[in-house]
Amino acid sequence: MKPLVILLLTLFVSSCSFFGSEKTFPEGNYQLICGYTTESYLKVKKENPQNVEADTYGDDPTYHRSFLSLHDKDQFVLAIDDILLVGKYRFEGDKLQLTDDKKGSIALDIVKLKKDFVQVKGDFSQFSSAHIPNTERLYINFALDKTPIRETPSKFSSQVNLWRNAPVKSESENEIKARALNFVDYTIAYFQHISSSGVHQNYKVDGVDSPIIYAENGILLKDWEDVPASWKELFYDEKNAAVAYKYLLDGFKNGSKEKYHVTGLLLITFYLKNLRNSLATI
Repeated sequence: MKPLVILLLTLFVSSCSFFGSEKTFPEGNYQLICGYTTESYLKVKKENPQNVEADTYGDDPTYHRSFLSLHDKDQFVLAIDDILLVGKYRFEGDKLQLTDDKKGSIALDIVKLKKDFVQVKGDFSQFSSAHIPNTERLYINFALDKTPIRETPSKFSSQVNLWRNAPVKSESENEIKARALNFVDYTIAYFQHISSSGVHQNYKVDGVDSPIIYAENGILLKDWEDVPASWKELFYDEKNAAVAYKYLLDGFKNGSKEKYHVTGLLLITFYLKNLRNSLATI
């Protein structure tokens, strides 16, 4: 009986160690790939359990412009559509604790882990958002993005994601211009990221839903009537959005007319940088 007792004791101690261990995942840039409300998660889990795994992908435009970046040992950036949190992170038990000194803290339950994938669950109700459900907890899948960062700031940098901070009042002309310019900076970083990733065909532009048309032979400003409502919603109201649109229009008119002997993503990036330089002088 003694060997059996020793074996059972060993198993008990090992089990305690396992259940008491901390859940963690490596720092890096994680692209949001799928999201569920609690209701939809439980429904899908019941009907098709394999469709709620950590490596399940979705195709909502929100996903392409949302991410979690863990860097420099304790720094993070969380961008989920119009929610932007920046600050310090730490792992605590089976949770990822994120603290933004200005906006507050959120504890994300680490639900599932797979190599290069993580599924978390969190309550975002304390954060103001025009698009993210806040009446129930959300399940979110992230995939480690291994794209090399060849130019900075990258699309994961907080400094090119400030446009996500929704204005709480009508802004001055300078503030509107700064918001529009920051979105252009994000757009440049977004296309640079696509180029560095090697995905040169069928790439997603949903992460940069804007008044600009991105074509193989360059960029073009849409007519005001065709500007996506989602871009107008970056501003306090349509009047503010119209000021931003005129700012972009002036940038196109005054921008460099330089010709480039390239096409596709590289040409788009060159013209966006020209636009950015033009806007900086207005």
